[in-house]
Amino acid sequence: MLKRQGSWKEVEETVRLYLGLRYHLVGVKILKNGVEREKAGSKPERPMAYCQMVRIASLQGNCFLYDRDDEACPVAQVVLGFRAPKYAEVEHRVKPSDTKKVLVAPLDKIGEDPNVVLAILTPKQMMDLTVLLQAGKQELLPVGFRGEAACAEFTAKPYMEHKPNLSLLCNGARLVYSDYRDNELIFGAPPEIYVQAAEIIDRITKTGGALCGCRTSDIAPQIINEFERAGLSRGTDYFFGKISGRNVRAYLNKDFQGRLKFVTIHLPIKMPSEREAEEAAERLKRSLSRPYSASQRSYWLDLTMTASEDELSIDLLDGETIKLAMEKFINKSTRHLSRLGIEA
Repeated sequence: MLKRQGSWKEVEETVRLYLGLRYHLVGVKILKNGVEREKAGSKPERPMAYCQMVRIASLQGNCFLYDRDDEACPVAQVVLGFRAPKYAEVEHRVKPSDTKKVLVAPLDKIGEDPNVVLAILTPKQMMDLTVLLQAGKQELLPVGFRGEAACAEFTAKPYMEHKPNLSLLCNGARLVYSDYRDNELIFGAPPEIYVQAAEIIDRITKTGGALCGCRTSDIAPQIINEFERAGLSRGTDYFFGKISGRNVRAYLNKDFQGRLKFVTIHLPIKMPSEREAEEAAERLKRSLSRPYSASQRSYWLDLTMTASEDELSIDLLDGETIKLAMEKFINKSTRHLSRLGIEA
């Protein structure tokens, strides 16, 4: 399980793979002294806006180490602490206003502990990340945004308050300085939040993704009865049976509070050869997105889906909803196989 905050490359790979992120996570370091870090990043060739550097670092892997003269956005100069506001107080800004340089780099290249980590996400990916971060919690994830001064929302607020925040961006980020897409937003958080997410993903992968769940002897009899009513028999640590003419398995996994939270549905398909199983798994990996995944196991192609009860619309005390979720998973998996010309 990931624990060291210094393992940023591992954190990046874990979170990106699970969420299916197109872009790098971006680490931001606010430097309050004049110490040069010549190898950490380079000055932009011309003044650029902070939000644009974040996008370039995320998309292209560039590293920037820059000062006030390189910052093209006057709002960002105040928000990042390069200078104090002249006429009116800015609600969320880096204080005190004595920032000397800002380091913006892909998380796996940053080389030191960042103050804030940023993720450019779609609403679907933000939903998946929220499910991870709120596992076992009753309260909602508190965020605040105005649609103005996005850098204040996704950097200054997390930096000053040491709490995560979400930004729907602003016209400066979308139209003036950069070209963020209509379906993109930015989640900014202290680095330990991403470490926490990576730890949860690692735990889910080792329980659900590795097809190993709670022992059925630890599961309430009422739940066992409902799985049997859905047409599945009880094994040592999973339920198994035939749904829609396909052999299928189901695993139950607990959250950090010890409550049954995640369900893994597994569809094993025997292929003619190990090579064909490997090729099919690689093709499916390129077309599937979370919560679906594919892997190879000797002659077997394993299709799996791990998600929370809410995501699957499952009530573990209602066998009809369990069976319906199984059928939907099998039907969607079959369509993917057919679309790629994989006979199974």
